[in-house]
Amino acid sequence: MIDIHVHLADARCLSPGFIAGIAESILEDGQAGGSRVKRVLPLYLQDRDGSRLLSQMAAHGIAKSILLIADFGAALGEPALTIEEVHEHHAAVVRASRGKLAFFAGFDPSRGPSALELVEHWTARPECEGVKLYPPCGFELDDERLLPLWRHCNDNGIPVLTHSGPSLPRLAPARRYPHSLETVVRRFPDIRIALGHGMVWDLEGTVRLLQQYPGNLYADISSFHQLSEDELELMLEACAKVPGQVLFGSDAPLFDFSGNLRDAIDRMRRHLAPALQAGLFDLNARRFLSSTDA
Repeated sequence: MIDIHVHLADARCLSPGFIAGIAESILEDGQAGGSRVKRVLPLYLQDRDGSRLLSQMAAHGIAKSILLIADFGAALGEPALTIEEVHEHHAAVVRASRGKLAFFAGFDPSRGPSALELVEHWTARPECEGVKLYPPCGFELDDERLLPLWRHCNDNGIPVLTHSGPSLPRLAPARRYPHSLETVVRRFPDIRIALGHGMVWDLEGTVRLLQQYPGNLYADISSFHQLSEDELELMLEACAKVPGQVLFGSDAPLFDFSGNLRDAIDRMRRHLAPALQAGLFDLNARRFLSSTDA
């Protein structure tokens, strides 16, 4: 199994505004008492070497996970580590994992030329296998400032995972999606883009996009822990419409607050035929990451 959507639970790498926003969202969902969440969350975000994540992967049968660096610094406040140090630390964690982890570099165009320089540096390294975008931080996918990034990724076969759908209330939603996405795909025909949370927040719209751009677009199922049993079944039925483009993503460590991942995986397997399981849990991610047939 490959988990395309996880985060390193290390508070030093996360914007304080993001941590506060996650705590607020947990409280809104009624998952725990307010004082307990505020007390426990910072303590939980101390998996600096990824050992807890690796232990969970072993328990759930996940062979590889992709750590996503979301650059929230300009929008929600800089973390304790600089953006350069965040990438360096992720690379060290990946190297120590002996092939069980990789990471996607974070990119925010508001940092100017240094953002592209950072991405160019890390995407040339074996620890980094792609780029993560978070448009609610204040940009659109077809923003002119992203053109050098799209060109770099298109020309070098580098996959991009972008957040799609709702975000924290303090951030701005993308206004031109999906038109901005289609503009990028038309301009860069070799680009591979995965829509983070795409199969959860807008199932019908995401499936239409995947069907329209089968050679370019993928979508992950991260945040599926928020779905009801009926909603989960509908999502899995939709996977059959785009069997080669749906990716498994747990959104760890956020999933840890709301359920047992092993039970969720087993439940999904019961709904899916073997070929669909193979695609969702492994083969599609290999194709997205490498652009070759799995």
